[in-house]
Amino acid sequence: MKKILWATLLVSTLSFAACGPASTPLPRPPTATDGSAAPDLGFNSANGVVASAKAVPAHATQMSFPISGPVEEVAVREGDVVSTGQSLLTLYSPELKLSVTVAESELKAKQLEYVYWVPRLDRPPERREQARAEAEQANAKLKIAQAMLAQTVLRAPFNATVVEINIQPGEVAQVGQVVITLGDLAEMQIETTDLSERDVARVQPGGSVDVFVQVLDQHLTGKVVRVSPISNTVGGDVVYPVTIQLDAQPTGLLWGMSAEVDIRSAP
Repeated sequence: MKKILWATLLVSTLSFAACGPASTPLPRPPTATDGSAAPDLGFNSANGVVASAKAVPAHATQMSFPISGPVEEVAVREGDVVSTGQSLLTLYSPELKLSVTVAESELKAKQLEYVYWVPRLDRPPERREQARAEAEQANAKLKIAQAMLAQTVLRAPFNATVVEINIQPGEVAQVGQVVITLGDLAEMQIETTDLSERDVARVQPGGSVDVFVQVLDQHLTGKVVRVSPISNTVGGDVVYPVTIQLDAQPTGLLWGMSAEVDIRSAP
């Protein structure tokens, strides 16, 4: 009787499982609804070298003061376009300004003394030479004082856009602390980020490059202008940055935008 009961339960269980809901099918990759092929968003070239990259300015710099001190003035704002030599930030340095004033006064005095001694031919010639030497020394002291004062002012090294300011008036700038970042945003380049040491030997300056910037949905062209002789380490991998000059500057390309490149051999 027990055997018949267990057999009946087993048959019932199997029958219920067979009648249960069917398993959910795995989702399929999306396809274009108009019947066309899905867009190719990257490269898979057998003849070139494919790498990830990013947009960078052709000229960029992170600037810091060579001496420490409180910031007296920030003469620009983020987004400003500046010219070569334009003053950007200034440190408060009354003692260095005073040193220049004192050196200027000393130089004038020594120059007058030398001018006074030259016409007096009845004076000992060695005294005239001493006056000339003292005037030259005073001039050298003035140049040193002016050079020290110049270290309190950061000036734009090239025409650029102020990208970032990291300090405000009254704050103390430390030696080597990056206080302002400049970039020539009118001329952007592409720089690889993961070109491996296995592939860098296949890349030479002058090689043609296809560039795809996904966020802009644009394909661009360019050429290799520099292969870094020094490697970087990214995630434990050795990579070599390669700089690519674009044939044309696309609208909307910003510093740091991601790209993919297909580098061909140089002609």
